[in-house]
Amino acid sequence: MKRLLVVCAAALLPCFLVSAQEADNSGRSVGLSVIPRLDLAPEFSDGNGNFTLGNSSLYSLFEGALSENLSFSVANHWLGFYSIEKGLWAEDTKALYQNTLKRTSNWLDWANLTYSAGDFSVTLGKDMVTTGGLEFDDYDFDVHPFLASSLWNGFDCYQWGAKLGWTPSESHEFTFQVTTSPYVDDLFGKPWFNYSLGWRGTIADAVQTIWNATAIQQYSNEFFWLATLGQRAELGNWTVGLDLSNASMMEGDLAYGLTVMPSVSYTLSESMDFFAKGGWETFLAKNDGLSSNTCWWAGAGMNWYPVENLRIHALGGYNSLWECASVSLGVTYYLRFGK
Repeated sequence: MKRLLVVCAAALLPCFLVSAQEADNSGRSVGLSVIPRLDLAPEFSDGNGNFTLGNSSLYSLFEGALSENLSFSVANHWLGFYSIEKGLWAEDTKALYQNTLKRTSNWLDWANLTYSAGDFSVTLGKDMVTTGGLEFDDYDFDVHPFLASSLWNGFDCYQWGAKLGWTPSESHEFTFQVTTSPYVDDLFGKPWFNYSLGWRGTIADAVQTIWNATAIQQYSNEFFWLATLGQRAELGNWTVGLDLSNASMMEGDLAYGLTVMPSVSYTLSESMDFFAKGGWETFLAKNDGLSSNTCWWAGAGMNWYPVENLRIHALGGYNSLWECASVSLGVTYYLRFGK
């Protein structure tokens, strides 16, 4: 089934393109992207080294418009491999398919339809939970997990549900979303739910905000209240950002605390930029509500785009939670068809 989806998408792509060209006024369009990424990322801890493949992966995006009002988006995560010793069919990749009938992360990140009319839109299907601020706004294949928070690394953010959007102007969008909770893993089991409110805004053409609040059902009658505030300002060639959250992930579970993530980037040219990112987390210990644990991470790197659709990156950093330093050299290619 997993291979059939990509084969069908590729086979139908020319048909969609011809249809769109013959009926420009219909609003139809379609695009398919295939995104392979390869990382070489040795890690060093306590004087020992471990050679990893970092965020090496294979993704695809299939999205477009069926009419002026109806659009679709499908994202697939076909391969994910962290350990070079285990080879391509490593545990990370096996889990993607073993979890097919579960609500935890699997080979289908999202698949949804959106109907738009005037200022309003309705999205149905599997989608990203409205949470996470700036950090969750990037595609997974563009993220460097070593410089990401425990929330990004540990929260199953792709869930089934519905979202209502209101866009009163080009600068602001407000959403209300109901999705399944990741704390009931069985896809066909009686679900628990998440309830999210979101605001994406642009202020004075320079400041971008992604503010979200989500009530996540963890137990039968108990919700975890997760708030994330992301803001970013563009100052010429410089971009500065700050993500704030009232939670982090601890041993696979959400824990109340505080997460602060500043970031800065500098665009040297159209083909090269530099970035630095750090974070600090404090969270309540599981077995002692009066004590807390803290960790921090920091790193810097660069992206180089020597030709269209090709990104080469290099970075280094340290994470105190993992007590580990890492360097990474990688390449991502964005192979695009149509649209």
